[in-house]
Amino acid sequence: MEDLHWTIVIRAAFLVLCGIMFLRISGRKSISQMTVATTIIMISIGSMLAQGLVEKTVWRSAAGVASFLLFLVVVEYMEMKFAFLEKIISGTSMVVVQNGQVDEKKLKKLRLTKDQLEMRLRQKGIERLSDVQIATMEINGELGYQLKREAKPLTVGQFEAWIQTLNPNAAIPQPSAQASGNLFEEVRSSESNRSSQLLN
Repeated sequence: MEDLHWTIVIRAAFLVLCGIMFLRISGRKSISQMTVATTIIMISIGSMLAQGLVEKTVWRSAAGVASFLLFLVVVEYMEMKFAFLEKIISGTSMVVVQNGQVDEKKLKKLRLTKDQLEMRLRQKGIERLSDVQIATMEINGELGYQLKREAKPLTVGQFEAWIQTLNPNAAIPQPSAQASGNLFEEVRSSESNRSSQLLN
């Protein structure tokens, strides 16, 4: 009985590692930007991994997962190659707000109510619909938007340019990336270390 428990643990660990490895091979887009095709494949992969654990068909499940992800990579490559396939498989972005006005017809196509749209806008920190120049519903379900010029927040670059206009001799202090613990600096340094190790 104890051996059976260990066998289940080993099979589960093997299937999870296979799933992680195959997902890494398929690319980060599969995880971060779920389209209709990737959603179906990810659900199928989960079902196949669980089936492999229950029915003791570990290698068959691993082969099935590999086949699904290979198909996903091929589909994504074909979408890059042929624009019409991208429209058929993944769809296209739809404009739902134009110049502060909601497109009711597009909302009906998306089966999205105005209240649900407003909720998404609030989650983006937008207070008034009239501030939105354009808003689009992306193929992965995310909301993209652009604010009107008068509603856009002031950026650091714009503020510095304004200071320079008022006082051309003003010195603008530049923050040190290392001193501030910049998260992007950590990624850059790790990538440069990896590339130097590959060259050596």
